[in-house]
Amino acid sequence: MHSHSIKKMSVVLFALMSLVLFTAWMIEIKPRIFLIGDSTMADKPLVDNPEHGWGQMLPLFFKDDVRIFNHAVNGRSTKSFISQGRWKAVIDQLQAGDYVFIQFGHNDAKKEDTSRYAAPHTDYKFNLLKFVRESREKNANPVLLTPITRRDFDSTGRFIGTHGDYPAVVREVAQEQHVPLIDLFEKSKKVVEALGDEKSKVLYLNGVQHEFRNWNRKRDNTHFTRPGAIRMASLAVEGMKELHLTLEQELTPEPANVLAGTGKVVGLDYFYNNEWRLRKDSVLERFHYTWEDTTNSGFSQLGRSIDLLGADLDTLQSAPSDSTLNHFSIYVIVDPDTPAETKKPNEMSEDAISVIVPWVERGGVLVLMENDKGNAEFEHFNKLAERFGMHFNEVSEHKVIGKAYETGRNDRLPDHPIFKNVKQIFTKEVSTLRLAPPAEPILTENNLVLMASARVGRGLVFAVGDPWLYNEYFDSRRLPAEYENTKAGKNLFQWLLQNAKSTVQGVQ
Repeated sequence: MHSHSIKKMSVVLFALMSLVLFTAWMIEIKPRIFLIGDSTMADKPLVDNPEHGWGQMLPLFFKDDVRIFNHAVNGRSTKSFISQGRWKAVIDQLQAGDYVFIQFGHNDAKKEDTSRYAAPHTDYKFNLLKFVRESREKNANPVLLTPITRRDFDSTGRFIGTHGDYPAVVREVAQEQHVPLIDLFEKSKKVVEALGDEKSKVLYLNGVQHEFRNWNRKRDNTHFTRPGAIRMASLAVEGMKELHLTLEQELTPEPANVLAGTGKVVGLDYFYNNEWRLRKDSVLERFHYTWEDTTNSGFSQLGRSIDLLGADLDTLQSAPSDSTLNHFSIYVIVDPDTPAETKKPNEMSEDAISVIVPWVERGGVLVLMENDKGNAEFEHFNKLAERFGMHFNEVSEHKVIGKAYETGRNDRLPDHPIFKNVKQIFTKEVSTLRLAPPAEPILTENNLVLMASARVGRGLVFAVGDPWLYNEYFDSRRLPAEYENTKAGKNLFQWLLQNAKSTVQGVQ
C-alpha cells in the first residue's frame, strides 16, 4: 500500500474516532435516583387506597426521562434494610453519578423489636456510615435526609413532634462525612406546626374524608394521603434546590395545587376481562390488563401514571350497575374475554348497556379498548360501542414480527391533546374502527381509523382497537426510547380526567 494511501486512511480513521468520541460526549447521561427508607417514603398499593409515600409522588417534580427507583419498604429500619439484603440489591445496581437518598428513623426507634431496633448513636450511625461509604465506593452520590415528623399535638394544641436523637445523628453524619443533608424533620415540622392541629390532618391518614375498600381504616399521624405525600416530596425537592445538586436541572415546575385527577376515580373492568393464572406458589391470580399485574401484560405502569395525575384507582368485578358506575369518573373496559381465554366469559348484555349509556350521558367518561382478531370478543362488545357510533372491525392491522418495531410506528400524529409533544407512538396488531355520528376519528392511517372519540350528552367515549398501554409497550422494558407511548398514555388520561366529573363530595 502506498504511503499516501496509508496517510489518507489514517486521517479518515482519526476523523471517525473523533466523531464517535464527540457523539458519546454529546449524549447526555441522565442521573438515576435510588430511594431507600421506610413507609413514609415507600410506594403503596394503588387500588382504592388513600395512603401514599412521598417517594411515590417524587416523579411529579422531575422530567419524564429521569428514572427513580424507590426501594423504600414499609416497616424497615437501617438494620432490617441491611439484614434482609435490600441494601445489597441497591448497591449491586449503582453506577457512577447515581443519587442515593437515605431516610430512616421511624422504625429504628422501636426498642421492642430487636430485628429493627438500632440505637441512635451506635448501630443507627454505623448503618448510615455504611450507606454513605458504599455509595461512594460506587462513585454514586449519597444524600442524607432526617425522618419526617409525625403529626403530634398535645391537648392544648401545642405541637410536640419529635424523633428523639435520630435527626441529630443524621445531621452529625452529614457534617462529619461532608454529605449533602436535607433536614426533612425540621422542614416538615414547620409545615405541620404552621397548619395547626386541625388543618394539618389533610396531610396524614387521620384526615381521610371518604371510604376506601382496600384500606385498614387506621387513621394515623405518621403516614400520608396523596396531598401529604406531594407536600413532603416538595420539601425534599426544596432541599435539592438549596443544595444546588446537579439534579436541579432535571426538575420540572412544581405540580398544580389541584391535579387533573383530584377527587376523581378511574375504574378498570375485571368482569368482561376476567383472566386468571396459577402462580409458581400454586396461588391463582388475575392477570392481563389489571392494575396489579406488573408483568408485561399488566397495567401497573399505566396505573402509576394515573396516580401521579391525582386520580384514585378502583376495579369493577361485577356487571356494571347505577351504584357502581356512580363511584367512577372514568370506566375502562379492555379486551373482553373469549371462550379460549375464560371458560364461561361474561358477555356485554343489554342490561349492562342500559346502565352504561345513561351514565355516559350524565357526564361519565368511557374508555373502550378492544384487541385484534382472534384475541377478543367482538359481537357483544360492539353492541355497546355502536350506541356511540363506533364499530370495531374484526381485523388485525400493524402486524409486528420480533423486534421490527418500525412496522408498528405511528409518526403522522394529529393535533390532539393525546399527542401533545409526542413525535411517534407504537401500536401492534390492532382492530380498526368504523364510525358514524357522533363518533369522530382521532388517529387514522391510510384511511383506517385506529382511535376515535364521541361526545355523548355531558360525557365522553374514547375507543382504540388495542389494549395499547400495557406494561410491555408502555415503559422502556421493551420499546426503544424513541417511541413515546408513556407520554401519550399520560396525555390521554390527562385529557380524559379533564373531561371527567368528580365523584368525591366537595371536589369540583
